Amino acid sequence: MARLTASLLLLSLPTAWGQDFLAVRNETKSAAGCGSYGCTNGCGSCFNAGSRPGVMCAGSGGQRGYHCPAEPNGNGDATYACLDWTFGSAAMRAGEAQFRQQTGEEVYFGVGTYGTTTDAQRGLGACYRLKVEGVDKDIIAQSVNTGWDVDGKQFDLQMAAGGTGAFNNCAGGSGSMFAGGKSAWGCMYGGVDARSGCRALPSRPNQASAMAHAGDSLVRMCEYSFDKKVRVSGADLPAGPCKYNPTMLDVARVRCPEQLVSLTQMQRSDEPQGYSFTSTWRAAGFPNAQGASRCRSEDSGAGLAYCLTRMMDCRKPSGAFMTNVQAKLMVPGRRVAQTCARDGYTRIDVSCGCAGCMC
Repeated sequence: MARLTASLLLLSLPTAWGQDFLAVRNETKSAAGCGSYGCTNGCGSCFNAGSRPGVMCAGSGGQRGYHCPAEPNGNGDATYACLDWTFGSAAMRAGEAQFRQQTGEEVYFGVGTYGTTTDAQRGLGACYRLKVEGVDKDIIAQSVNTGWDVDGKQFDLQMAAGGTGAFNNCAGGSGSMFAGGKSAWGCMYGGVDARSGCRALPSRPNQASAMAHAGDSLVRMCEYSFDKKVRVSGADLPAGPCKYNPTMLDVARVRCPEQLVSLTQMQRSDEPQGYSFTSTWRAAGFPNAQGASRCRSEDSGAGLAYCLTRMMDCRKPSGAFMTNVQAKLMVPGRRVAQTCARDGYTRIDVSCGCAGCMC
């Protein structure tokens, strides 16, 4: 979306708790609600009317809004996962500080992939509190993605160069977010396996100004994830690189902090009341007292139960597709994740999905 320029303004702390933590400031052209889709009478059949404004996507074949393509093909705009969803981003750390000021609780924030058959939406849009062995604070992370390969005893957290998986929009393609090839990004699953490997990564994406304005660096966020022990290295261990992950000790669904929802713009209407572990909302198999059940990701036949795994594919997540969410379970205007332009920070408009507001 090089033809549209926008920047993000992080609100300074302290901020009123009801105010949007992440405000979009568009300096040339922005969506103005449903009117930007040519609606003539209200918002018609728009699935996400009332959402936070963003820049307009002009995808191939007229695809726009929450139908903006996930695959860059050179014939129009595409949309991507946002870089400030990454563990340790400036926005995440500012949100954590604001949450601490609001509640007195010391936690890390995160975004990622979770899946559970006990939820009508497989966990999409829900937040989970994670207690992880070796990590000095609990993590409250929101699931904006789900898949057949992630179950209720595993959380796949977005970390810098955490592994692109099979669908890689980060590097190696003409429409990728970052320049260069794939080699610096490490293993397909697990990504960069040692802190020293972070230095080989590109610091910023091809369209670098928004990330610079936010004060982020891919290299620093990668190093931060090792420093906080949310990822571990397989160096000098029997199974080798990218095979080891921390063990999760407890998992429970909790209320999504507003600071986290402000980054994703996805919010459930059936949320728990608080932020603590409770038996009512605890995932099956937890608490995992003293880590009696170990993450055994290094054993190819053991599965990924009790593992905090890692990923970063830069790709539009499943929570950004209207067909994957149920309107009755979502807050109006926050029904789908608000994804980003190729710079990883500029939000696209997701209030509707086509011209005339008929989809």
